[in-house]
Amino acid sequence: MPVSTLKSNPPQVEASEHRAASQGPALSAMDRSLERRLLTPGRIALGLAAVALVALTALAYVRYGMQRVASVGNARVTISEVTFGRFREYIPVSGNIVPRTTVYLDAVEGGQVTAVRAEAGEIVAAGDPLLTLKNTNLQLEVIGREAQLTEQLNNLSTTTLAIEQNRLRHHRELIDIDYAIARLERDLERRRPLVPTGGATQSEIEDLEADVEYRRDLRGAVEDAKRIDEESQATQIETLREAVSAMNRNLSIARENLDNLVITAPIAGQLTVFDANVGESKAAGQRIGQLDEIGAFKVSAFIDEFYLTRVAIGQIAALEIDGRMLEVEVAKIYPDVRNRQFEVDLSFVDALPDIVRRGQTVRMRLEIGQPADALVLPNGAFFEDTGGAWVFVVDPDGSHADRRDVRLGRRNPEGIEVIEGLRRNERVITSTYATFLDVNRVQLRNDDE
Repeated sequence: MPVSTLKSNPPQVEASEHRAASQGPALSAMDRSLERRLLTPGRIALGLAAVALVALTALAYVRYGMQRVASVGNARVTISEVTFGRFREYIPVSGNIVPRTTVYLDAVEGGQVTAVRAEAGEIVAAGDPLLTLKNTNLQLEVIGREAQLTEQLNNLSTTTLAIEQNRLRHHRELIDIDYAIARLERDLERRRPLVPTGGATQSEIEDLEADVEYRRDLRGAVEDAKRIDEESQATQIETLREAVSAMNRNLSIARENLDNLVITAPIAGQLTVFDANVGESKAAGQRIGQLDEIGAFKVSAFIDEFYLTRVAIGQIAALEIDGRMLEVEVAKIYPDVRNRQFEVDLSFVDALPDIVRRGQTVRMRLEIGQPADALVLPNGAFFEDTGGAWVFVVDPDGSHADRRDVRLGRRNPEGIEVIEGLRRNERVITSTYATFLDVNRVQLRNDDE
């Protein structure tokens, strides 16, 4: 059997064959090489899907990962619903029932107490004497004024008498002058016809005429003197009468002050305060007692100074006494502010029940604005934390509450007027936001599950 001889390929040939195998099949003159494409539709779709996934992941992180969230149980918060209804702006006010009229008894003139005719708590009628004082200086003053008035009246009488006598003297002088003129004129009438016959001389006639002229001039001077005296005397009389009238007024005041030493009740009522004992001295203007009207009351209340410009005469407040709703009306506003409060008096519009007592404390709702239909959010502690600028609105499914900016208006202890930012039937967390001030969402847990 013949033996075949096997020859191995040289190393160069094996390397060439390996390169040919790695480069692909051998190409003929009719074939051409195609380049491989990097962007294929499949690769583009895959890239877009990857970009979308990254964007969604980033959005979710920004929205949920970076959002500050707090978790709280449902039982720890108060959730209230926004409703539509009649909104009334009012403020709660506490007041005391006091007598409608209170009269303070002061000593107009000082003096020593000589008699006490009433006691504290006693019911008195108008005009009843309560206290008698003694003031010697005032009594002497009245006596002195009476003496001055008497002297002035005497002066007036003396002056009036002198004026009347002077008037009569001037009148008598005028009568004498008129008589002399009439006599001389008659003498002239008789003598003028006798001049031609020699029964009278021309010189006599001229003397008579001069005498008549003199009497007439004298009469004019007397009339002027009478007129001047009458004008001067009239002024003097008027001055004296004014002086007498002034002294009468002064004397009346002095006598009135003397009468004020007896202190009487100006109105009928109860003497709630009365401090006087026989023998003690009371200074002028010193408070002695207090007299309150019986059966007529008003409400005295103090209101925070913040509402000073919002409270006006005529505003109505409602209060409840003995299960009965009553209305009172602002009757007086005191302008001074004490301890950051101002005082008002309110008068009752309705008839009072018999159970009303002096000093009784009542709570009222004082309306300070006109009622209006509006969206109303129940009032709560959240307002003190946010100032009404934003609230947490509960999602319809109740799983969480998101922060939302709102604009709120008028406020009363029960509700707040919603101007914008909320809709009817939306639910809002109205309890305190003390632990939610720095979060954007509140996650609500159901603690019962």
